[in-house]
Amino acid sequence: MSKKTTCLASLAFMIFSFNLFAQREADKKITFENKIEDLFFHEFSAVPIILTDKTVAGIDPSTGTKIWEIEGDRFSALGGALQEDKENYQMVPYSPYIIVDELLVDTRDGKIILNKEKNYKSITSFNLIPELKSYLIQCKTDDKEVNKFFLVDLSANKTKWEQALNLDKKGTIDNISISNSNTIAFTVGSNMIILNSNTGDIVLNEEEKIGAIYQNPQGNTYYAVEAASGGLGSMMGAAITMNANKLMALGDKIYAFDAATGEQKWKKPLKLDEGFLFSEEVDGKMFVQHEKGGNVYDYSSGEPLWKRVFEKRKINDIEKNAEGYMVYYGSRKMQLDNNGKELWKKPQYQGNSFLENLAEDDSYDEFEYKDGSIIATSYRIAYYQKDVKKPIWKMAADEDTKIAYDANEKNLIVLDGKNLYIINPDKGLTDDNKQKLQLKKHRDFNLMEVRGDNYFLSSPWEYVIVDKKGTIIKTNYFEQPGESGRKWLNTLSAVGSVAGAAYQVSGLYNAGMGGTSAAAETLTGVVPPGTGSFNQANKGVKQHQAGYYGQMASEALYNPNRLNAFSDSKDYAFYFTKDDAGTKYLAQVSKNTGEEVDKFIFLDNKPNYHVDQVEKRVFYTNGKEAYIFDYK
Repeated sequence: MSKKTTCLASLAFMIFSFNLFAQREADKKITFENKIEDLFFHEFSAVPIILTDKTVAGIDPSTGTKIWEIEGDRFSALGGALQEDKENYQMVPYSPYIIVDELLVDTRDGKIILNKEKNYKSITSFNLIPELKSYLIQCKTDDKEVNKFFLVDLSANKTKWEQALNLDKKGTIDNISISNSNTIAFTVGSNMIILNSNTGDIVLNEEEKIGAIYQNPQGNTYYAVEAASGGLGSMMGAAITMNANKLMALGDKIYAFDAATGEQKWKKPLKLDEGFLFSEEVDGKMFVQHEKGGNVYDYSSGEPLWKRVFEKRKINDIEKNAEGYMVYYGSRKMQLDNNGKELWKKPQYQGNSFLENLAEDDSYDEFEYKDGSIIATSYRIAYYQKDVKKPIWKMAADEDTKIAYDANEKNLIVLDGKNLYIINPDKGLTDDNKQKLQLKKHRDFNLMEVRGDNYFLSSPWEYVIVDKKGTIIKTNYFEQPGESGRKWLNTLSAVGSVAGAAYQVSGLYNAGMGGTSAAAETLTGVVPPGTGSFNQANKGVKQHQAGYYGQMASEALYNPNRLNAFSDSKDYAFYFTKDDAGTKYLAQVSKNTGEEVDKFIFLDNKPNYHVDQVEKRVFYTNGKEAYIFDYK
């Protein structure tokens, strides 16, 4: 090849490269008649939604057209009154619905599920009932003493029934429970309500000041715990003194109602030292935790069987075993006999003696290794060998310390200010694992991802790529237009902007709390140590989980192709920045190399944009225009 041919080929390559990575305009544009106030992805259906001051619309990103659009007289008030950090719409979690202008709208096709023609004034509250695959929705009417309640069937995508209820005081749906007798129990203000779940017929509607509702194992009896005495004043006092237990605690009387008829079976004082906190079934008996301990009662009669004081420590769990009952509280566990008498007490997990160094209320993260464990608290990260109380290695932690964990390599990644440590006692503990990072805003880092032999750590405006020994490969900070004195934008570059709820309930994506499932072990949060985010063995208070509903919903309501595509679509991070000439753009950055592979032109300093890494699109609005960038 001649020199001339070589030069021409090099020039052509340079022109091609310049065109490939130069800032570019959008692939599609949708024009609205009015100014766009907001753009967002529905968390579950993943349909892009546009709010103007006159309409709400869903768009098809593949064609760059509107799927549907609804006009409303009050949208202008919503848009015009929009305040910073205040959304003018409301998501309905685990559903394809949003609430706009007091309308319940299906984001997939614009179908109005509830509208004010149903003779209601406004939507007040809503509660998911996973067992029914439905939402219970409360609405105000023009009559201040009457509310309407609708049961919306998610599978049928329509209202199953509606019921008007007289209420003694204002309130919202709370303490909801569904029985095996086809009834729903809940509270609104000072009313205890039981409805037939199939028809909405009223089984019970009485003024009872109830703070919690639960059931027996058979699901044929509702137990309603009275609300805390003393009213608002005592609650405020508890809040002021920061006594979380007292703030949570309820009264000391329990009502038992027949779930099918609403008939009151019994009402008894529980003779608690202080207020009720929670109840659970243990070996066919009713265990009730209160502020100083726990009592055990007979479900059918409410008669006490035994009582135990636990030194005012918060109980996490109790379970029946061969010796009696095992109680987990603070960082301890206590064995009781069948009559509630203490047999022994020791540190809670695996009998590790070094946990005795923790305060009983300390939260911690434990990372297990061949010969011991790393224990991370908010003030210290230390390695303990088995059966040795004192650490053989430790470092201080403070508000600048964050951690992430590579479960496959068993590497603990510690970002301590501008210092990076990669710690693995199985590979030896030396001073060589410390690296100095030239970061501008180390406190903002909140993502760590395993990328082959490297780690990609990121914030919304900065990243660093290091290998698994901690050697720095590349780092970059993206200066943002109008950066001085501004708040975080909705970049979500650090968490992928993947329209999250469907992923969260499916266990595929949970960057917020730092946890990951087996299907997503490469992605984890960068969180403060000692939060318990990584404690797989930790026993906590049992809370309502909608995971099985999420699986149903993702199959029945959500596009499963997006879930399948997620594992192959998180190769890039996105950063809003500007070039030397002042041109504003969104940079698409490879997490493997740190190179900018595309640049999307933006027109303002505070862009409203969202990145869909599943279908590989960037959405951006300015004025009356919605722009869609496709990327590879």
